[in-house]
Amino acid sequence: MRCSRCNEKLAVHDLWCIKCGKNTEVLKNELSATKSLNKTWQNYKPLKGVNMPVGIWATMTGALPLFLILWITNFALTALPVWQLVLIRNLVWIFFLPILLVPFHAVCYKDGYTLNVSDFFSSFKFYPQYLILSLISIVYYLAIHYICIGDPILRLVWLVLVIYWITIVLPVPVLMERYGLNAWKAIKLSYKSAGDVRWNIFLMSLILLVANLLATLMFIVCLAVILPYSWFAIRDYVDTMIEYEVFDTKVKA
Repeated sequence: MRCSRCNEKLAVHDLWCIKCGKNTEVLKNELSATKSLNKTWQNYKPLKGVNMPVGIWATMTGALPLFLILWITNFALTALPVWQLVLIRNLVWIFFLPILLVPFHAVCYKDGYTLNVSDFFSSFKFYPQYLILSLISIVYYLAIHYICIGDPILRLVWLVLVIYWITIVLPVPVLMERYGLNAWKAIKLSYKSAGDVRWNIFLMSLILLVANLLATLMFIVCLAVILPYSWFAIRDYVDTMIEYEVFDTKVKA
């Protein structure tokens, strides 16, 4: 493979030309978020019915409590002080968010695109390590919330910081499983190593977020289909990043 600008010879996995700095076609092709999502969907689509039972369990035990506490703290407990509502909401998220993350263990250690209910429950022995990831994320959210609250301009900064955190954290569950890292080390690895594909990760995060929100609004069965698909899609994309040595040099260091 050669650079389209300076004709410098490049390795197959190079993301940038080492001579002129132009990005290679790898970022637009092999590491394209939309192409990866479509490829995963083509593999997952014939098996979506098989994955629906585990999707229903994850929806009922994980997603539903999260949406329920959002509704309660925004519409049912309005008499409470704001700081109490924020505290209640985030305490619930700390303990229920890991339920949506533990299936990454089974997803990463099983071939193909099927999960069953026993895989879901057997993965709960890894709940503590995902609880730590959830705790770190909530602490980060609370920090930026209280720093940016009350100022319209800082609210825009808050939104940017939330989006940036999502793009950092998206690969973390798979990195934890593939490299045997704890949550904090996986976060640091993602932050330091994945800068070249951050926009691709952002696009994938946005598409999956919108898909899951739309599925939630449409019907619980739709979310039961989209949730397992999201796990497989994130796994496949992070595995491609690993294949193209996005993380390798940092792990060895």
